[in-house]
Amino acid sequence: MNKKEFTYVIDGETYTQRPLVLGQIGQIMGLVNGIEITESTTTGDIVALLDDRLPEAVAVILTPRGVKIKDKDLPAIADRFREHMDLQTAMEVVDNFLSLNPIASVLERLTGTMAAIMGVMTGSRGPSLSSRGETSPEGTGSSGDTPRGNASPTSGKGRAGSSSGKR
Repeated sequence: MNKKEFTYVIDGETYTQRPLVLGQIGQIMGLVNGIEITESTTTGDIVALLDDRLPEAVAVILTPRGVKIKDKDLPAIADRFREHMDLQTAMEVVDNFLSLNPIASVLERLTGTMAAIMGVMTGSRGPSLSSRGETSPEGTGSSGDTPRGNASPTSGKGRAGSSSGKR
């Protein structure tokens, strides 16, 4: 059975760890910016890559019991972890983070979401929508909003298999 919550007692205070919520994703993304994390990245690799950002990352991941995520004092929690969290506990938090939030899945979804947001911001529909007609002969002209060009239906120009080089 997959566990959905972990608890830790650090310096006499109880902290919980659950799957990330949207507010935490932005906080974590700011901390891991520039760090390449793949499916093969280990817990030790992540701890080493985060380096001095590890207490801040763990402060985002863990929440004091009874405190809402939006009400956390991240700098104070990170300072407390810097002083009272041992490396073994930090590695356990990162390991449990990976079990609660599969990195490949999270990063794939974030990449897709960011591409969609960028598409909206720039007015493009993204490669998956704009290239559909180019990759599928059956799809050309199906939307009715794209002119076919100047070739007449009987001229033979622009048909599939022609040597004009245009597609």
